[in-house]
Amino acid sequence: MKVLINVTLGELANRVNRQIEVDENISLRDLCEFIIISMNGSKIPIYEFEDNNITYYPYFIEETENAKNIGNSLFKDFNLKKDKQFTLEYNFENGYFFEIVVDAIYESQDKSVFKVLSGKGYGIIDDTHLLHLKLIFNSKEEYLTKTEKQYLEKTFDYIECNNNIAKYVADREEMFLPKRYVFNVSLYGFEKEIKRKIVVDNDIQIYDFCECVITAMNGDLSHLYGIKIGKQYLDEYYNDLELYYLNLKEKQRLKIIYDWGDNWIFNLTLSKIIPDFGDEDFKVISGKGYGIIDDVGGVWGLQDVFDGNDTSWGNYDINDFDLEECNKNIRNMQ
Repeated sequence: MKVLINVTLGELANRVNRQIEVDENISLRDLCEFIIISMNGSKIPIYEFEDNNITYYPYFIEETENAKNIGNSLFKDFNLKKDKQFTLEYNFENGYFFEIVVDAIYESQDKSVFKVLSGKGYGIIDDTHLLHLKLIFNSKEEYLTKTEKQYLEKTFDYIECNNNIAKYVADREEMFLPKRYVFNVSLYGFEKEIKRKIVVDNDIQIYDFCECVITAMNGDLSHLYGIKIGKQYLDEYYNDLELYYLNLKEKQRLKIIYDWGDNWIFNLTLSKIIPDFGDEDFKVISGKGYGIIDDVGGVWGLQDVFDGNDTSWGNYDINDFDLEECNKNIRNMQ
């Protein structure tokens, strides 16, 4: 059976909407992610699907009466009938939500699982709040920036939309393949003196990855941390996701920032991608330099300790690095 659904963007339903035909056997995960693509979203894993006060999450959670994992759920499991409504929340910090309404259920010989039939409006703008998007639509032209005017000039193309979904499916298949990432890691301010080479499986959860890197650089995990790709900080919703969701490429760079007071910055460069998993999900394969000292006051304080100008922390040798001990600390932490 086919299900015809109407999808609208929150309070901009008349400005941005899609009419979509889906197979009733489509997985809930595919339904949500394809809708996000059709609406011009790119932060695919950051969403929640709501039905009758029950929220379905795409990442692991401890299930309760009102919270479930998407798991192997199919769209047909949701008692589909005309006018049934669902809500898909997306990119939470920017307030986006899509209303999904079942318009019709019918038989069809079409083999496609998800097909956008028509629509209106180019879509959303990631990292722009829904309220800002409303202002763009409702403001006079003379008050709009050049970028905002260009956005309004964009038109919806259902062929391009369906092609984008097909491309995403192909990219996702590649993204989920088992791989090992080899990273070169260095401490900002001590790039030549303190560094590690690590190898990590791409199915490690992002928060585990960050904590392993911090531990490898001698942090004790007593402070908050974040991960940054380019100019973008990943919000907390990424923490429970696997590393492969970042879809990293060779030579790509990222930063892990640890302890917002001392502001330790670990620069990471993805030097190599190896097919298949390794014997450990995270391992330091070489290194140089002692690492950080928590609460010492950042790179300036660390330099004073290594130079012998501040002995209140004890005596530390910047060249003191033990590969076996480093990996032992990581295994004990996990």
